[in-house]
Amino acid sequence: MTDRCRTRYPILMVHGIGYSDSKYPEYWGRIPQALKEQGAHIYFGDQDGFRGIIDNARQIRRNMVIALEDSKAEKMNIIAHSKGGIEARYLISELGMADRTASLTTLATPHRGLKSIDLLKEKAHPLYNRLADLLSLMIALDGGDKFADREVYDQLSADYMEVFNEIVKDAEGVYYQSYAFDMVSGETDPAMALFHGIVEGIEGENDGLVSVESAKWGEFRGVFKGAGDRGISHSQAVDGEPEQIEKENGEYIINLYIELVSELKKKGF
Repeated sequence: MTDRCRTRYPILMVHGIGYSDSKYPEYWGRIPQALKEQGAHIYFGDQDGFRGIIDNARQIRRNMVIALEDSKAEKMNIIAHSKGGIEARYLISELGMADRTASLTTLATPHRGLKSIDLLKEKAHPLYNRLADLLSLMIALDGGDKFADREVYDQLSADYMEVFNEIVKDAEGVYYQSYAFDMVSGETDPAMALFHGIVEGIEGENDGLVSVESAKWGEFRGVFKGAGDRGISHSQAVDGEPEQIEKENGEYIINLYIELVSELKKKGF
């Protein structure tokens, strides 16, 4: 046990679409334990897997208030993956939690939406429906929630996020930073290969779901491709399916989070 990740304020980890922390504690893989071993105090957002942004943000708020009371902390550092980052932004700016948030770190969050959704809905709506159903099936086969309201996917569109970003402004006094990932090729994660190819053709480099450009928000920390540029997929960015991640990349991901949190500590958060 060290104090390398013992930040001034505790950590609230907010998951992405399709899962919840209480039902799927393995969502973050080995990351929470690794952070705890480095001195971090960890809590979880535990919002629903397939609720809309506003409903989920309200759930995260309730759990954040409980965590603040439990830790007796003035603020928290939020680390959010995928859609959880959008919900965290709404939580901070629209639900009165700006003064209780020290920082927000987002990883593979579609801040500018998925242009692929807009194009497919416009040009090939039946294909969009089939791909949405396929993504839901993949999540269910992985052990996630089995119900997906199409509205949840619609909220990830570029059109929706353009309006969202006009309304939901960053809060003063909160430090925002972001990370993006690049799958490099379909071989990195066969389950995401189809989506990677579609997004690459429309939006460029991506993690199998979220493009690098869409993931940028606040201070952008860069595009991460893993050890030896082997690529990191959307799920691998949270140590998902560790048995499919090569040993070097598994260690890379865990070390990335340790470094991330240690840097928050250095910044006084």
